[in-house]
Amino acid sequence: MEIKGRPNAEDTNQSAKHKLFVEGDPNTEGTEDTEDFDVAVLQELLKKDDRTRAIEVLPMGSCDHVRSAAQALVSNHPTYYFLIDRDDYPAAAVERSWQNFPDRDSYNMLILRKRELENYFIDYHYLKQSRFLKPDINLEEIIRQSCNQRIFLEAANLTLYKLSRGLQQPLAIPHFKAADQFPNQESGLQTLKSLTQIPEKAAKVANLLTETSVTAIYNDFVQELTHNVTPLEFGSGSWLERMAGKEIFEVVASQAFRVLNQKGTIQQGKKRMKLIAKDLVRRLPLAEQPQDFQELVELLADRLQSA
Repeated sequence: MEIKGRPNAEDTNQSAKHKLFVEGDPNTEGTEDTEDFDVAVLQELLKKDDRTRAIEVLPMGSCDHVRSAAQALVSNHPTYYFLIDRDDYPAAAVERSWQNFPDRDSYNMLILRKRELENYFIDYHYLKQSRFLKPDINLEEIIRQSCNQRIFLEAANLTLYKLSRGLQQPLAIPHFKAADQFPNQESGLQTLKSLTQIPEKAAKVANLLTETSVTAIYNDFVQELTHNVTPLEFGSGSWLERMAGKEIFEVVASQAFRVLNQKGTIQQGKKRMKLIAKDLVRRLPLAEQPQDFQELVELLADRLQSA
C-alpha cells in the first residue's frame, strides 16, 4: 500500500466542505456511546485514507429524508453526498448510482449494494477477523441459522417495501402552464379528466395490489433469497445481502462475541455491534475491507481531488 503524507492545511479546509449524509437519528449527540452505527463506522472508514479523513459524516433521518434532502440540496451544495440503504431497490438502480457518481441527475446519491450497512458485518470471511470473537465458535453456522429463521419474514418485508415504493410513484405529468386554457372552473376539470395518465395510474396501482401480483412479488423474493435452496446455504441466493442486517448482526453478535470497552465493561446490544464493526474497520488495512468500502473511499477521494 502506498504511504501518503498527512494533508496540509489547505487540503484539510477543502475537504471540510465535503459532507456525507447517511441514514440515522440527527438528534443523537456525536459521542462514542450515542452516535449512530452508520455514522460511527463510515467516519472510521474515511479516516483510513488521508484524502478522505476530513469528510464529515452526518445522520439525516430515514431513507426518505436522505433522498429528499439529496434532491433539494444538489444544486446549491454539489459537495454534499448521500448514502442510503438498498432496501428493495433493484440491482440496476443500485449499480447506476455507483457508476455515475457524482451525478446531479441522481442527486449525488449512492445506494448500498447490500440491504443495510450492517449486512457487511454478517459476512463470515470479514467478521471472523474480529478480535472479539469467542473461542471455539462456529461463526459460519450461527450466521446461517440466524438467517434460516427469517427467510419468509424477510421475503414478506421486501414485498411490502416494493409495494410501498410502487404506490408512491408520482404521476409523471408535467404541470400546466397556459392560463388561457383554463378560463373557468369547468374547463379546468375537463382538462384534468382528459388526461390519460390518471386512469392508467389508477389501473397500475390496482394491478399492483391484486392477490396475483402480491403473490408473484413475494415468490420472486423467496426465490432470490434462497435460489430454491432451503435450509439456506452459503453461495446460493442473495440472503446475506438482502436480509435485514441489523437484526441478524445483533443476534450473531450476542451469540458469538464478547466485547469489552476501554474501561473493561462488557458491552451488549447496539453498543456491542458498533464496537465490533468500528474495530474491524479501524484495524484491518483498507485493502482488506469489503470491496464496497474500498470503492466508496476511492469515489469520494476522486471527487475531492476533482472538485
